[in-house]
Amino acid sequence: MGCGFCEAALSNTVGTLVVDCVVKPVGRQLDFVRRFQDNVEKLLKKKRELADARKRLQHEIEEAKNRLLLIEDDVHNLQSRADETLSDMGTLEEEIQLNKRCLNWCPNWSWRYQLSKKAMKKIQDISELLEKFGELGPVGYRDLTALPTIDFLCSKEFVVSESSKAAFNQIIEALKDENINMIGLWGMGGVGKTTLAHEVGSQAPKLNLFDKVVITTVSQKPNFERIQDQIAQYIGFDMKKEQGRRSEQQLWLRLKDEPRILIIVDDIWESINLKEKIGIPIGDDHKGCKVLLTTRRQQVCRAMDCQNVVQLGCLDDDEAWTLFEKKAGLDDFSDDSIRTPAKKIVKKCGGLPIAIVPLASALKGKTHHEWQAAYRRLKDRRLTEIEDVEENAYVCLEASFDYLKNMETKTCFLLCSFFPEDDEIYVENLVGYAWGLELYKGMDSIKDVRSEVLASIEALKNSGLLLDCGERHVKMHDVVRQFALWIASSRKEISFGTVETLPMDESFKYYTAISFETDQTDELPKEVGFPYLKLLLHGNRLTETSSEFFEGMKALQVCALNYRLISLVAFKFNMNLRTLCLINCELSDISMLGKLKSLHILSLSRSDVTELPTEAGDLENLRRLDLSYCDNLGRIAPNLIQRLSNLEELYLHGCSLLKWATENSTKKESYSSLSELNSLPEWIVISLDISSKHLPDGFVFRRFWSFDFCIGIRRESLYEKRHLEICPISRSLRIDKSVDACKQLFEDVESLKLGDVKGQPNLIPSLDLGFRKLTSLDLYECGSMQCLIDASNQQVPITAFSNLRKLSLRNMFDLEEMCNVPQPQGFLQKLEEVKVEGCYNMQVLFPIVEFRGIEQEGPSRHLSLQSLKIVEIEGCVNLKYIFPMSVANSLGQLHTLKIKSCSQLEDIIQDRPVAYKCLLQSLRDVSLIDLPQLKRKDRNDIVLTSPSLHNLKVKDCPQLTPFIVSTNIQDLEFSEMTEKKQISNVTVPDGRGGTSTCTEYLTISNFEELFEYSGYNLSSLKVLRLSKLSELRVIWSAFIQVEHFKNLSKLTVQDCIRLRYIFSPTIARNLPQLWNLDISDCEELEQIIEKDQTPSQHHLQPICFPNLSRIIIRNCENLKCLFPITLAHGGLPDLEQLFLERVTKLEQVFEGDEGNVSKDEETVIHLPRLTDLVLGRLPNLVSFSPVGYHFVFPSLEILTVRGYPNINTRFSVDSKRSVHAKTQASQSVDEIIVEESATAQETAWPIASDIEYDNCWKNE
Repeated sequence: MGCGFCEAALSNTVGTLVVDCVVKPVGRQLDFVRRFQDNVEKLLKKKRELADARKRLQHEIEEAKNRLLLIEDDVHNLQSRADETLSDMGTLEEEIQLNKRCLNWCPNWSWRYQLSKKAMKKIQDISELLEKFGELGPVGYRDLTALPTIDFLCSKEFVVSESSKAAFNQIIEALKDENINMIGLWGMGGVGKTTLAHEVGSQAPKLNLFDKVVITTVSQKPNFERIQDQIAQYIGFDMKKEQGRRSEQQLWLRLKDEPRILIIVDDIWESINLKEKIGIPIGDDHKGCKVLLTTRRQQVCRAMDCQNVVQLGCLDDDEAWTLFEKKAGLDDFSDDSIRTPAKKIVKKCGGLPIAIVPLASALKGKTHHEWQAAYRRLKDRRLTEIEDVEENAYVCLEASFDYLKNMETKTCFLLCSFFPEDDEIYVENLVGYAWGLELYKGMDSIKDVRSEVLASIEALKNSGLLLDCGERHVKMHDVVRQFALWIASSRKEISFGTVETLPMDESFKYYTAISFETDQTDELPKEVGFPYLKLLLHGNRLTETSSEFFEGMKALQVCALNYRLISLVAFKFNMNLRTLCLINCELSDISMLGKLKSLHILSLSRSDVTELPTEAGDLENLRRLDLSYCDNLGRIAPNLIQRLSNLEELYLHGCSLLKWATENSTKKESYSSLSELNSLPEWIVISLDISSKHLPDGFVFRRFWSFDFCIGIRRESLYEKRHLEICPISRSLRIDKSVDACKQLFEDVESLKLGDVKGQPNLIPSLDLGFRKLTSLDLYECGSMQCLIDASNQQVPITAFSNLRKLSLRNMFDLEEMCNVPQPQGFLQKLEEVKVEGCYNMQVLFPIVEFRGIEQEGPSRHLSLQSLKIVEIEGCVNLKYIFPMSVANSLGQLHTLKIKSCSQLEDIIQDRPVAYKCLLQSLRDVSLIDLPQLKRKDRNDIVLTSPSLHNLKVKDCPQLTPFIVSTNIQDLEFSEMTEKKQISNVTVPDGRGGTSTCTEYLTISNFEELFEYSGYNLSSLKVLRLSKLSELRVIWSAFIQVEHFKNLSKLTVQDCIRLRYIFSPTIARNLPQLWNLDISDCEELEQIIEKDQTPSQHHLQPICFPNLSRIIIRNCENLKCLFPITLAHGGLPDLEQLFLERVTKLEQVFEGDEGNVSKDEETVIHLPRLTDLVLGRLPNLVSFSPVGYHFVFPSLEILTVRGYPNINTRFSVDSKRSVHAKTQASQSVDEIIVEESATAQETAWPIASDIEYDNCWKNE
């Protein structure tokens, strides 16, 4: 019977081969059978290669997202193709395993033939995919809408006064003046220049003066690299590259791409060449770039050629009293015994906010005796040695300082002055210094000292002496810092000082604290002893430091050095040293650590350390050990950690090469073991990066007070300074694959990231009963997880996810929903951000009880998303709606909604028989891409008609027409919309259960003619993008009110294949703000501006684009000219960049009639601001302009003309570096010789030659 079956199988194979052999050779078909096993092995190898490539790509995507980059569409497409291929592979492998043999003993030849063919086809597909992976460029790009903006920086303490109002108005008027590009704001220190400049920066975009505002601080000692980095981050430009930095010229060129940008250069002390030192283009280099500088000195404004100089004066008496009264908590009913001295005190402040705010805050709540004492102290105080600042400011700051309650807070204040000017001071550094100086007596733990330092910092912020600048960071106003340094150096009981130049004199040897601020590379002095020195801070650039320098420092308790070449032998005489921070240092004699018995805090962060030797275990007093980002650290000696019995904090994050002993390791006796961590009885804070292979079987971390673990996952690439700082209050877990070692930490975790975790059907209750402290959750590729909360068999904790603020779900292929039962009370009530990507099986995003038909006792629990601000959904192919209607009623805070590639999505808000009661008042940004089933319905209009909606992108949503948007829209993009039908009188839900047809909404319905009605006003529209609108023939109807587009500044039209022209003549005359025109891939485009059929004498206004700065035309094969020559006559005064590429039928750039024109009659046309002219791949180009026209480009820096054998326009450069373009009539040889002789003083390129001209820095 078996043989019969084999015969049948063989005959089946032969039959299959016979059919195939009709068109294919027999030998090749037999190869599929013979090489079945080889093909299977090759396939499995290719599968592994594809899986590895897919994983590498995922790592790059993660890194890009952590750098706040958006992911390119082709990357997502490649990722999806890889996922589909790997998924198909699973099915094919099952077939191979099931069908390798028939009845386990007889090969099934037919199946082998078919499977072998499939394997070869799949090998080819995977090979092609792997080629795509190899060709892939950068995976991410900068989202310019997410760049920092001035709104985040605008001071809440802006003091409105007559002087500040007058200065503000003067600056705004100057910014409106096209002839002014440099404005100087000057006034004495502490008068409020920076605050006013920030206010200008905040208001200027709202007044439509600029598209971007940048702020940078120069300070008394400029660090130009830091200044460039500050500017670059605002425009999405990275000054760093793989090797070294980009040049000032590259930043200069990048800034020229910003059409309207204001750069605020704060706190300049002396004249600076902004172009050479920083790379800022102004004046003739870039008319769209303006600079507002602030300085204490009027002569700086003059030296820097500011065309407009504005002085900011002090507050007058009434304004000063109002501010003082507010900060001191006084009013008209306050006792006269306080108001009388208060009015005298405020006069001593001299109208300076920097003096008023701290002093008023210090006296708030004091008795009348203390008020009178304060006035007596201020009345006769004189500070004759003060320069560059109003003396009264120091007198008042001194009184504020003296009113600080305790010496500890005063010392914290003075320590802050030791950091560089304008530095963001990390509070944790102050904690280390305070511990080393024993500032807070009686404190037994770093945790307790941290609480005291934070209390002191809070008191200093409340007093106005420190500025808050983000989580756990503070900053000092430059006047306050100068005052603090003056106090520190002038009072003998303090004796702090800074060193700016070497060598040092003898007076420094009496100081108790010194901060070196010198950039000199000289070795530190050996001859000066410091017998009283307790604190030493130094380090800007890599310099060697000798051991002799430290010999006399018997009292030294705190030493923090950066970028030093140093031997630890240098500290052998410092027996009182408690805090030692050697950051970014190259160290030798590391074994000497064991001799520093008095050390309590040791930081070797980012230093060149390869191992922590056994001797370090002798540091029995050590409380904090920071080895973070020691890239070369590979080994910690065994048993060392458990010998550090007093250790409270251990930071090992970023040590990618660090190895740990495991049961399987061959040299486990050479390495420290993770079990040592659990043996430390007093140890409460840890950060650690560890590979999964270094986790011993069955090992479980015990509970810690604070933890930051990366297990089996790469820590994000870190670029910003703050990412390199330790965080002793973190409770963060990032885990790949196995979670068993951290199961005791889930109860306390606040930030959780899990990837590729298998075998867990849910988070609750599988991993924890509530995650009650969790604020951030990031899950990706956790197969088999079907929901986040499963309470089908037990009660859900009432606190489950009640504190969650951020949720990210990526490639959770089996996830169907968040919660499969009635959600717990308070569920997701604090959620602010949701991002869901690639969750193919998810059908319900936000659960709702009544929609599931679940009966429950007690009051109904409706889900409330009252805190939700951002929702981004992508690639959820089974999701049919986003919000239930009852949930939508709570979305008052939602401002961003982005949905992409959800093929089954029909509704944004689920259809329910509920009257419309919701209106998304805060919704600003909406993006709808590749949603083939999304239909235009009243409930979806709730999203599109939000009164706050400014940015709308609609792409490939074929059924979403007609639809309605608010006329407040500022950025509008349509792509791949093919609707043709006409419709009118579309009504809008009015939020009260009724409808509206008012002109506050715009109907988008007919994609043959986009803007077809005249009953609405789109004056808020600034950006319009149209792409892949295959039916679009007309953008603007003849009936449109032209003034409604007066603020349109950027127009992009791409791949609109039936469009014949862009502007009607009427529209072209009424686009005063248009600065960017980008047209590409419009096959039938014949004209940019439709030819005017009206007689010219009927037009009083010629066509003009007064602000058009950039024109890009590509791949428009039917376009024969760019503009009529009449437009070049003053119609393009701001044109800076002109790119024409692959416009195959283009004959002239500027078209006009040609007649018999003599040289004496030639018309000269200047394009005064044109800097870039690129003419590429225009095979039919005959001339730049008609004969008889002579174009002059005085500012041209880049000229590219390539491959035009028929062109008769000659390009040349004169002695002033102006470029000329003259179109020649047909000439004889003699005429050409005469012409060339006449232009002998010019550099002229032969007609029809290729030109590559680069003159970017011609003014230097």
